Amino acid sequence: MLYRSVSVIVPGASVLPALLMILPDENPMTETSAVAESWDLQFQPPDRTSDQLSGLRVLVLGLGSHGGGTDLIRFLISRGAQVSVSDQSSEQELADSLQQLRGLNLCRTTFGGHQREDLTGCDWVVVNPAIPPSSSFLRQVADSDVRAVTEMGLVLSWLPSQHLAAITGTNGKSTTCVLASQMVKESGIPVTAGGNLGGSLLQELDRPEQERRFVVEISSFQAQRLEQGGSRPRIVSITNLSPDHLDWHSDQQQYQNAKSRLLEPYRQDGAVAILPTTGPFGRDYCCPHREIIRCGNDGESQPGDGVLQVQSPAGEISIPYRPTAALGGTAGLENALHAATVAAHLGATVEGIAQAIETFEGLPHRYQNLGELNGIRFINDSKATSPESAAAALERIDTPVHWLCGGKSKGSDLTALVNLASKRSLQAYCFGSVREKLGDALLQGGLTDGHLQRHETLELAFNSAVEGARPGDAVLLSPAFASFDQYSSFEKRGEHFQQLVAKRSGSHQQDCHGDETGP
Repeated sequence: MLYRSVSVIVPGASVLPALLMILPDENPMTETSAVAESWDLQFQPPDRTSDQLSGLRVLVLGLGSHGGGTDLIRFLISRGAQVSVSDQSSEQELADSLQQLRGLNLCRTTFGGHQREDLTGCDWVVVNPAIPPSSSFLRQVADSDVRAVTEMGLVLSWLPSQHLAAITGTNGKSTTCVLASQMVKESGIPVTAGGNLGGSLLQELDRPEQERRFVVEISSFQAQRLEQGGSRPRIVSITNLSPDHLDWHSDQQQYQNAKSRLLEPYRQDGAVAILPTTGPFGRDYCCPHREIIRCGNDGESQPGDGVLQVQSPAGEISIPYRPTAALGGTAGLENALHAATVAAHLGATVEGIAQAIETFEGLPHRYQNLGELNGIRFINDSKATSPESAAAALERIDTPVHWLCGGKSKGSDLTALVNLASKRSLQAYCFGSVREKLGDALLQGGLTDGHLQRHETLELAFNSAVEGARPGDAVLLSPAFASFDQYSSFEKRGEHFQQLVAKRSGSHQQDCHGDETGP
């Protein structure tokens, strides 16, 4: 079978309407509640180079817990900046991040809420992408004379843009980012993957290799706050787009506009946009400042053994392709095609691309096979935080499935997911804050009462699923919703699922041991 990327230039754009939605949960006590009034905070490019930071007074607004804030602070201090930190979370909640900052000389720290005094005397404020547009403190930043910047804006301004590829999209961007970087690495070229994956790429400025490539995952939160007229990557890949994060963006059009920020004019020759064949960035989308390369299959084939026809700077190249556990189904195929096209434009060879596809092991919490117990397969797909990604997981399973779904709503359209669930041999176990409304939606879509349960927590849903599963069945965690009602991240949710599986496996082994040695 033939799957290809082709260069095209086409006009227009369109957005599909949402049909069946669960509105985001509203909680006026937190800043991460439903979309509220957003302040007109204008982000700006840095007014200094990375070698001119000595004495600069910087407030890092939002330390976070994924390493980006701590790495950013280390970089700024290493360049002589005077750094303060402010975060809504408590010191206890940020204990791991604060441990990484021990021994560093911070000018001021504020936890448990931002204060006006945090801005006093500052030259820059670096805004964490997790701080929502509705944050009242952003209004105070907007009313001040402090220059508002983002870590991603600094990365795009200071790293060599001709060697940098940005990957975004609703689903598959992390897998595509890591896979593309492995393809470049297998081709013998120094490469670093980063961005929304975690950590800060600013530390790469200390590396001596002039030929190093960078593959950067960029979220819609990061893209929306890129400064107008700032530096952009030479290579941009948008894997796909479907309604998501509508608890943050006011509507689907704003979500699409955020992704579009990456496609703004590149200041040199060779700008490329690698786009999907369907959706808002599909064949009708026009991008006059870049060569457009479309990624998709031939429109008739189902994923299977075949060849990736990849558009490279030197023309079309052929890459052997065989679906693997990490790159299965239509989603895996599309990720491989996008990654191969990105890698080819960063200089990867045919051999390097093929080797990376063959050896790619996937990422944790992304359709991760945890093994079998009593003939029941357990799959951790906690990263599936949108209906589209959960639907892709359900479509990959050809056995009866016990589906663990739920969490915190982001206002996404559930129509396609509900329709798919009604046609599958499955038992649905809804959990989390969305469980009642999700259950109602599934029943409305045709799922029967006998195939639906609602539980407060993942653990209760898991226990019920295991009790109902039979040899040959699969227990799938593919929530379709965010984790923030009960977990700090999708990783924590996935790790809890893994612990539940391990605990069940340990209990089973003890039972077997007792049977063998008992009277």
